[in-house]
Formats: sequence, C-alpha cells, structure tokens
Amino acid sequence: MLGRIPVRAKNMCLGLGKEYFQYSGLEFMYWFAAATNSFTTVYLQDIGMDSTEVGMISALNSAVSILAMPLWGALSDKLRSIKKVFLFATLVSALIVPLIPMISAYRLGPVLLAYLIIPLSCFFRTPTGALVDSWVVQAANRQGLNYGGVRLWGSISFAVMSMALSGLLPLLGIRYAFFGFSIVAVPLMLVAFSIKDDAKKGKSLSLREMHVGELFKNYYYMAYLVFAIALNIPLNCSYTFMPYLIKSVGADPSLYGILTGYKALMEIPMLILMVHLRKRFRMPHIIVAAGIFYVLEMTLYSFAGNFAHLFFIITFQGIGGGLFIGVGTNYVYSLAPDHLKATAQTLNGAMNSVAGIVGNLLGGVLIAMVGVKAFYFIAGCMIFGAVVLFLLSFPLGQRILKQPLPNAARRPRDLLCEQAST
Repeated sequence: MLGRIPVRAKNMCLGLGKEYFQYSGLEFMYWFAAATNSFTTVYLQDIGMDSTEVGMISALNSAVSILAMPLWGALSDKLRSIKKVFLFATLVSALIVPLIPMISAYRLGPVLLAYLIIPLSCFFRTPTGALVDSWVVQAANRQGLNYGGVRLWGSISFAVMSMALSGLLPLLGIRYAFFGFSIVAVPLMLVAFSIKDDAKKGKSLSLREMHVGELFKNYYYMAYLVFAIALNIPLNCSYTFMPYLIKSVGADPSLYGILTGYKALMEIPMLILMVHLRKRFRMPHIIVAAGIFYVLEMTLYSFAGNFAHLFFIITFQGIGGGLFIGVGTNYVYSLAPDHLKATAQTLNGAMNSVAGIVGNLLGGVLIAMVGVKAFYFIAGCMIFGAVVLFLLSFPLGQRILKQPLPNAARRPRDLLCEQAST
C-alpha cells in the first residue's frame, strides 16, 4: 500500500522530488517579486502623469525589451546556462529598481527621470520572466516534471503579494513597492543559486554555431510570433491602463493589486488541470480557448459600472491566463530546436514588446479620444481578430505552403499511436 512506501518513493510517484520543490520555489519567489511590477502605472498616475504620458513610458519600456529579450536569451544559449544570466540580470535589477521613486523629486531639464530609470530597469528586469519560463519548461521536459504543477506556485505567490501590497501601499506609499522588489530579490537569487546549473557540457557556442536563422525559417514558430504580436497589442495595454478603468468606475486605483491577485488565483485551477487538458486537446486549441476568454473579458469591461463588476469580469482573464501560461511556453519550447530553446522564448518575449510599443502608444491616445471603456471594447475586437488569424495559419501552412503540421500542434492521441507503433 502507498502508506508503507518510503517518503522519497512516495514523492517520486507523485512527481514531488527534489527538483519539483526547487523549481516550485523558483517560481514562487520570482512571481512574489514580480508582483511589485504591477504598481508602476499606479505610481506614475499617483505622481500626476496622464494616460498619454504613461503610454509613452510603457512603449519605451517595450522598445528596450525588444533589444533586451533576445540579447539575454541568446547569451543564455551561447553560454549554455540560463542560471548564470538570470542571476546577473536579477542582481542588477535589484540595484536599479529602488531608484524609480526618485523620478517624483528630480527632473533633467524637460525630460523626467521616468524616461530613463524605468526603461533601464526594464532592460534587466523584463527578460528574467522569459528566462524563468525557459528554465522551468526545459527542466520539466527533461526531468518529467508537471509544468502546470510547478508554475501554479508562481500564481499563488503573485496573488498573495498583490493583495498584500494593495492593503499596505495606500498606508505606506506606492513608492515602497519598488523597495519591496529588491528585498524579495535576495531570497529569489538564493533559491536560483541553490539549483544545479543547467549548463550543458562543452564550450560556449559562437553565433555562427548557434544557427539562429533556423528559427526564422520555422513557419509555425513565426506564425505564432505574428499571433503573439496581434494578441499582445491589445492585451499588454489593457494591463497598463487598468488603473484608469478602476478610477472610471469610482474606485481607488490602488485596488489594482486586489484584481491582479484574484486573477492569479483563478489561474491555478487551469494550471492544475493542464496535464489532463494536454492529453485530450491540441496545444493550439487550448491557446484559442484562452483567447476566447480574453475576448469575453475585454468586451465586458465596457459595460462595467462598479468595482464588483471588474472583480467578476477579471475571472475570465484568470481562466484564460491559466490556459495560456500552461500551454503557450510549452508550445514555443516544442517548436524550437534544442540549441535555441532560450532564444526562442526570449524572442517571443521581444515580439510581445513590439506589441507593447504599438499598444501602449495607441491605447493612451484612444483612451484620451474615446474613453477607457470604449478602448476596452476595441481591445476585445482586436483579440478576436488575433485568434482568427492564429486559426487560419494552420490551413495556410498545410494546404498552401505545404508545411507539415508540427508535433506540437497534433492530436495527443495520434502522437501516442505513433510512439506505440515504433
């Protein structure tokens, strides 16, 4: 009986070995620290910036991320170690982020320090999310871990931290969110340092040996990048301007943390179910389902009349986010060649940043022109168009371009049958 099996053996049967706890700890601490990022817009709004200015800073952050994402990813693949690059980027972020509150006190001529310090912090901080994704997904695939079961600890910690900050920051001051990041970064780096280096044996690769061009010749990977841009143009700026939506229904923008925390909690059921969903459905179908939940969320915001409505509606984002988190990173991992896994993930992140530039600039202007609720309705329509575009990429690839369907997009049952026959 199970009760007589040694504890170590029980843990192995349940997928709860040493590696599970290490990578779960990494996710927990990373998203605990990342929750502080949610309050950047709230802080800028608090010091008097309007939606157009916030949109410009967010667009500048995205521009910086376009360079930073593939740079750090390619460096990870070149060094054959995500761990080293992640530790360095996190350390520098912890030193720069506490400087952000300086922007309310000092100016450099006509240019606010916000246009310098926040993008500089993004250069180091933003790519760490893609690096963690790549690190954990690679470990999950190599060591047989349940990625959803590991990633859900990130959603739990994000929810706890976001809700705690929503209660504390109105009392302490929004600026303390940035100091909180640096404090939490210390245990985060200790957890990351404790994990065995994932570096592959052999010397560092040169750019020529990496053959980065393989990614750009991969039709289904490039089709996914196009979809990611189309999806994240409305999605990214919807996150940026959420405090303005909260204010429009007569609530305090600092309650944003309550919404993001609750949203993170709603991701957990989908992450728990992900291992079963992936056995029954194709990964692209799960991605489409996530997109439909995003469409529902954005369009319903345009009818919201109070904070309770927002609280209910963001449930759809939590469900959709859980589906997208659970399968999106794995889909990119499956499409990329072995020697370019980290590059593929961070390049995907860079494309999200491209979308962020367009979305944040466009969003700030649209809100000024038509109002925040009409903006969210437009965002819902744009996400629907992105989902349709993604669906059409498969018949286009198969029937017109004669590109065989990748294993990542095939039915799990068909793959099992092939494996059984071989």
